[in-house]
Amino acid sequence: MEPSNARFGTNTNIMNSANVLWVGLGGGLGAIARYVVSLIFQSSETHRFPWSTLTVNLLGCFVIGLCWQYLSKNVQLNAFWLIGFLGGFTTFSSFGLDGLKLINQGAFTQFSAYVLISNIVGLFLVFIGVKVAELI
Repeated sequence: MEPSNARFGTNTNIMNSANVLWVGLGGGLGAIARYVVSLIFQSSETHRFPWSTLTVNLLGCFVIGLCWQYLSKNVQLNAFWLIGFLGGFTTFSSFGLDGLKLINQGAFTQFSAYVLISNIVGLFLVFIGVKVAELI
């Protein structure tokens, strides 16, 4: 029996060379798409609001919802879209989907902890990273 992977929604072996290639291809295209969005909003960034980041995060959340609903049974499409493309485009969509899964499970305490830890500790670690870089 092959290992189960709940992220893909199916019992199948996801660690094969074809799926690795789908992830890589999707990731490359997702990174290019993110770059294109940053170019589109480049003039807007002068107002110091991160429109391009907000756009990719929100678009990514919408797309991961569509993909999860319609592609969850296809390992290759999941590898390309959910892990590859959206991983290269934005990981915020994964954060949103994982949060929704916790809500759907009724795990409200875990959901609250996940959101608080991700945001507060994440921001703190960015600050620490900047300070460590200043010391180097």
